[in-house]
Amino acid sequence: MFKKIKRKRALLVALALSLQVSPWAYAEETVPDFALETIVITDSKLVGEGEATKVTSLNIKDKIDAGQINSITDLLQDVPGITVTTSPQGGTTVTLRGVSGDRVLVAINGNVIDSQGPIMRGRALEWDSLPVSNVKKIEIIRGASSAQYGGTLGGVINIVTTDTPGENKTYLKSSFGSYGDRKTGISNQGTTDNGKISWSVSADKKKSDGFYRNNFKDSHDTNLNLTYHFTDNQRLSVAITDSHREEGTLVGNNENPNNINGWNPHYPTVPIAPSNNMAPAKQYLDGSFREFDTRNYSLNYYEGNWKLGLYKNVQDRTDHLRYLNSTSVSTMTTENTGYNWQQSRLLGNHKLTFGLDSRELKYKTTTSRFETELNGYYLQDNWQMNEKVLLGLGLRYDHFEADNTLTSTNYADKSKVSPKLNVTYKLASNESVYASASRVFKAPPLSEFSKWASNYSPTQDSLTKKNSNYNKYVNDNYGGDTNRFTLNDWQKKMGVLDTESGMAYELGWQKQFDDRFGAKVTGFYYDIDNYVTSYMGGSINSAPPPYNLGNAKIHGLEWTNDYQFSKNLGLIFSYTTQNGTKSGDRFDPTGTKLDSIPKGTVNLGLRYNDHQGFRAALDGQRIKPAKNTKTDSYTVFNLGMSYTMKKDQTVALAVNNLFDTDYEQTDGFPMPGRNYSLSYQIGF
Repeated sequence: MFKKIKRKRALLVALALSLQVSPWAYAEETVPDFALETIVITDSKLVGEGEATKVTSLNIKDKIDAGQINSITDLLQDVPGITVTTSPQGGTTVTLRGVSGDRVLVAINGNVIDSQGPIMRGRALEWDSLPVSNVKKIEIIRGASSAQYGGTLGGVINIVTTDTPGENKTYLKSSFGSYGDRKTGISNQGTTDNGKISWSVSADKKKSDGFYRNNFKDSHDTNLNLTYHFTDNQRLSVAITDSHREEGTLVGNNENPNNINGWNPHYPTVPIAPSNNMAPAKQYLDGSFREFDTRNYSLNYYEGNWKLGLYKNVQDRTDHLRYLNSTSVSTMTTENTGYNWQQSRLLGNHKLTFGLDSRELKYKTTTSRFETELNGYYLQDNWQMNEKVLLGLGLRYDHFEADNTLTSTNYADKSKVSPKLNVTYKLASNESVYASASRVFKAPPLSEFSKWASNYSPTQDSLTKKNSNYNKYVNDNYGGDTNRFTLNDWQKKMGVLDTESGMAYELGWQKQFDDRFGAKVTGFYYDIDNYVTSYMGGSINSAPPPYNLGNAKIHGLEWTNDYQFSKNLGLIFSYTTQNGTKSGDRFDPTGTKLDSIPKGTVNLGLRYNDHQGFRAALDGQRIKPAKNTKTDSYTVFNLGMSYTMKKDQTVALAVNNLFDTDYEQTDGFPMPGRNYSLSYQIGF
């Protein structure tokens, strides 16, 4: 089988190279050059062709880098339809249009970074390891309407790094804040006198005592972007990211007799949090920690209207865990290797984009070996029928394989053709309506296969006590005795994870009323067969393996508008709501509510930008979480202020959770109250 895969990859490369000598004539595509500080939300490649408007763009500087912007997810929190949640043990999760991060593709410069889902009560390739210091823009394609990217339902988040930084500069930055948080960093960017070589390099070191017990973090990161310009229309870019992080493995902090750790009064900010929900002999003790070593490499070549990308992402993780009478060391490695090729042609009123992509993902521990491969071919035609109508016709073919290489077991070998239809109608120069219908094909990510294969402990899992549907399933199928069936029995009963398929629909309207006010409303509807679900996802406690529902339907509405009060003062407001229904749930055969999606979010941003160097941003978000999180709705406001003096010196203050709100994102684990961060940056 693996020889077949290698031959297939060789054929794909040969096909890409042969297409490059095609005799078609084409005109050079003009791509808008966005400012370095812009988050671009394109929603669909057919709506405005990537043009940024007030409604579809946010300014990174408005969110003030004063300790608030530590990762890519900090830049996404104010984006309509996106919900960012942090589990003290399971890491950061991003949902888009109500679906989990496993159904949202993440890419760097068009190279897809997979396995964002939680593995082993932690993370695989994760948000915290993605570079943030040299981001040029973030493109967000909502929904499944783009044929260029396969395996997505919620959409695509593409992080574009700086390739032409401009003037030569060096920046030094230092900050400190609550809970022993301190950071230092240095970056340098520039271009040679002849304009041939551009670079951006940075190094950062971060330390924090953490909000929870045994919750320390110690990390250092380096990023390098190097671009060689052969001509004005031909360049080669290399990007390298290296990240090392150590973080404490959270332990319980309460006086419950079942918690052998007890309460630690070391300092008053440590909250009373649950224990590990394990037997005393298996509870984590102070001093337990995890190491993450993450390397991202990519090589991208651009010439005219075609590009070729090669990339590899590797994360090595080591868990050093202390127990009552023993210690253990376990290791895990995830690899994501792939390439993609894309060509664009202008033929009259048609813009044709076609290409291919291939990804191979590996996950291995001492007891597990999984490998999945995804190959895709696509064709997209954007047809400007007349001055008012833009029609998009897309077609994508995907092939997916999943194997357990330790046992030489083939879990899946599936293919699917996915047609896509988009139409935009311009009502006026500043107003349009748009609609799309897309076939969806989604393969389970490596993280889900890992959880399906190993994340089950019938005698100790807290769900055997807490979840009535789980208990009912055990009673109905095994007479209530959890010791009578094994993981292998469970997997046979659940069946191997199947690929998701179905339809995604979208209908929307947008209008820029004048220079001050713009609005956009979008409705969406998903109808998905074999929807993969799990009771708990990436939480503190382990959960039953993921399994397929018969069907899930998700519908929602996004509303976004902005208002510019004056040259210096502006307001952004957005509201997103979504609901889901289900059928064919073996744990809950009579249930009809899909309780694993957040119900709604409200974003409010008030931004002040003074030309004399003072900036301020007040950002608020209200989240109504998914029912299965067992947490209440909450509203949090963050305030940031900065002042830039002469000679590129900037001092900034951030106040997070401004009104000291009590809230939880994971059941039983309070989030930090009001906290602060102060930073200073100088450029020369």
